[in-house]
Amino acid sequence: MIHRIKIYGERNTNTNYMSKLIDLNLIAKEVSGVAPQFILKLQRLLPGKDIVKDIYFFLTYRRNLGWKHTLVKPLQRLNSYGIVNEYLYFITITKNPYSWLISLHRNPYHQYYSLKPSFEEFLQTPWKTIGRDNIKLELKSPIELWNLKNKSYLQLKGKKSLQITTESIFENPNKIIDDISSKFSIPKKHDKFVNFERSTKDKNKNSNYYRQYYLAEKWREKLSDEAISIINASVDTQLMQHFGYHILL
Repeated sequence: MIHRIKIYGERNTNTNYMSKLIDLNLIAKEVSGVAPQFILKLQRLLPGKDIVKDIYFFLTYRRNLGWKHTLVKPLQRLNSYGIVNEYLYFITITKNPYSWLISLHRNPYHQYYSLKPSFEEFLQTPWKTIGRDNIKLELKSPIELWNLKNKSYLQLKGKKSLQITTESIFENPNKIIDDISSKFSIPKKHDKFVNFERSTKDKNKNSNYYRQYYLAEKWREKLSDEAISIINASVDTQLMQHFGYHILL
């Protein structure tokens, strides 16, 4: 039986990088959390672009357990799908909410603002979700999106799941692969760790750039006192503590 891995993580948490590392180093098959090429082509041709992907993930949920960026369904519901068996393992990826919100503001995806708000305004603007988010249509703010998505990962905690952070991937990707291999008894493809150095999104950047940016917390330079205050008022502090993050003052 082939070992299979399902990755869950919000946008901008390094899910693509994690997928590359697994493919390069482990004898396992990832359960896809992205739409196939024919859906992407159809999406470009038809109006209501997000609906095309929403319908795809709704119809195929039993086969793939949804979009990789989705809110995870209750564990009892997940266990009702045949794909969830002793050879399927879950990996969740969480990113520091401060740096994650900066990334989301830089590319707010399907929000389609007529005029892009400042970061402080963005933090207080309702966030319109899409069907494959598996969340109600509109949230109070993108901060609530971080709270809800990452809280849904907690229910997966156990011997068949591994919770990691974006920062831990950059700090020691070799260890992450070792941890996955050891915990789930998944064989490695090679004796030596193989890294993926190129950026999966920006050809002008590499893993070393992101490593320095996140581990040295250079993103702090983009945070105003007002932004920190707004985030602190709404972020789930217990959730932050669970994942090893600290409130900025």
